[in-house]
Amino acid sequence: MRTKILLAILTVGLMGTLFHFQTNLYQNLKTQVLISINEKENPRSELVQNYNYEIISQDKSTVKLDPNEEKNLEIILQNIGKNSWDLSENSENPLFLKSIFPNGANSNIYASKSENWQSPALYKIHDKNGKTEIKTNDTITFEFKISSPKNAGYYKEKFGLLIENKKLLRTKTLDLDILVEGDYSDSYSYEYVDPIMKDNYLPNKEKTQEIKLKNTGKTPWYKSGNYKTYLEENGTKTETELSEYQVNPGEEGTFLVKTVTPSSIGSYEKQFVFKIKNLIAFDSSPVNFEMNITNKKVALTFDDGYGEIDPFIDTLNKHNVKATFFMLGVVAQHQPEQMRRIIADGHRLANHSYNHPDFRTLTHDEVVWQIEETRNIMKNITGFDVLPYFRYPYGAFNDYTNGIVEGNGWKWIHWTNGTGDYQHHQNTAVGRHQVYFYSTLNPPETSIVLMHIISKSTLGTLPEIIQWYREHNYAFVTVDEL
Repeated sequence: MRTKILLAILTVGLMGTLFHFQTNLYQNLKTQVLISINEKENPRSELVQNYNYEIISQDKSTVKLDPNEEKNLEIILQNIGKNSWDLSENSENPLFLKSIFPNGANSNIYASKSENWQSPALYKIHDKNGKTEIKTNDTITFEFKISSPKNAGYYKEKFGLLIENKKLLRTKTLDLDILVEGDYSDSYSYEYVDPIMKDNYLPNKEKTQEIKLKNTGKTPWYKSGNYKTYLEENGTKTETELSEYQVNPGEEGTFLVKTVTPSSIGSYEKQFVFKIKNLIAFDSSPVNFEMNITNKKVALTFDDGYGEIDPFIDTLNKHNVKATFFMLGVVAQHQPEQMRRIIADGHRLANHSYNHPDFRTLTHDEVVWQIEETRNIMKNITGFDVLPYFRYPYGAFNDYTNGIVEGNGWKWIHWTNGTGDYQHHQNTAVGRHQVYFYSTLNPPETSIVLMHIISKSTLGTLPEIIQWYREHNYAFVTVDEL
């Protein structure tokens, strides 16, 4: 008995020691982690305090050059940091300018024989007046040589100061706007990217038309600035800017043109002009787009989410079609990025229950849990409330389930054209034929097509389904537009 008591005391003592050791170890690790984070943050903050600058003078207006012309820009900086700048030849911390957004299209505007460090767009700074030490509050005057690019057009560049073993200070930037004057016909040209230049729309609706153009010219396009790239509808002054910050030659640019559709049924032509702002001499071929106004509409809907969602979104986006995705809560938990992408790309995310039970077999509380749990999951993932659009698993419902679903504020969406595609997981000729046949079989003027993400046969024939509905004058809508 005495032995057992001693063992118990020793055990309690050992557990206490271990607990004390683990607690101290946790506290020590926690402290070390915090110190580690601070050590990473402090040098950067200290660097900015020690080496900082103000831009006293630089060319604010656009620098205009002729082809093959060289020009020196005079720039004055003031040292407002705590440390002096050493500009001597043997300096351990020389001063450089480095391009923050280098791009191959205009890298030839810089003096090519200057210092080369990871980028040709690097320029070692020397004071014009021969000063080798720039103390706090002193200024430095230096010349920055640029030479004309080979092609006429507009170029932008942004520089930051490198100092203290070539660490980049991004507190201020030197911005250069360069215009090379000449013949712009070769510099600015474009071609359509998978153009859908005729589409069907409902009357009196605000729509966003995506127009993608490939830069086939020799100079970049820019979203903003004095010489920004934009589309302008003929007869208006509305400017539609690029979606991208910069589009280099060979890349694709996106223009999201917002328009209100006419109220009368029929065909209308819209014409957009591709422009570079303030380049008066630049002229381009117009972008023609035909709008067919119709009362016929179709909602393409995709259920469950099992399988690869991205290829479906890619195909819909390529054909400029917005669809509705009735996703399960359990799928949303495992594919959160895809849920966010559905919304980001302009499609509609909707509720299809948590794990696909037959609602006719559930209790009142189970029905509510299935739809509300899925709603909360999707809202937490995307920030978007999928209320009120819901679809029953299996399309199975009765008056009892409808009373619960509708009583909780949901609108349940059935379908007019079921495809049976859940039977064809693989992409086969038989599967594609079945999906195409039933999805286009005598659709009413307001049609809802049921398809499933799990079916690769559906993915394989989706372009043909889209083409059929376009050719039969249907406007593509999401369920909230029905």
